[in-house]
Amino acid sequence: MKCINHPEREVDGACVYCGKLFCSDCLVEADGKLYCKSDVGKALKEAKEEVAASKSVSPNIVINNANTNMNTNNNTAGGMAYPYKSKLVAALLCFFFGVFGVHRFYVGKIGTGVLWLLTGGLCGVGALIDFIVILIGGFRDKANMPLK
Repeated sequence: MKCINHPEREVDGACVYCGKLFCSDCLVEADGKLYCKSDVGKALKEAKEEVAASKSVSPNIVINNANTNMNTNNNTAGGMAYPYKSKLVAALLCFFFGVFGVHRFYVGKIGTGVLWLLTGGLCGVGALIDFIVILIGGFRDKANMPLK
């Protein structure tokens, strides 16, 4: 095969840009690739443009936070309604069964309920104090929530 520019010379390679066959005098090696002399400038120009374009392009970041959700959950039981204990039920249980600690079992205070059961409501004094505290609204359940 003969060079496209020099028909008297044999081909030494092909231009990777245009694909035509050339002799060693017509080819230029750049970055391990062979280019014809007329296309080497075009290839370098395109490479420079690609590098410049990759450096100048920055990602387009759009932050749009349109979250208008409001937390209207005002209870303290993790999203579920808190099971408040009744003040009236606690007072009646304390009045009739206070020495057995039934009112304390009702509000979830199991440990002191057992203590009241074993000691007769601390000989009746603890049951009387609990009854008065329930009536004035100071008695609280296991979670330290007031009775309703």
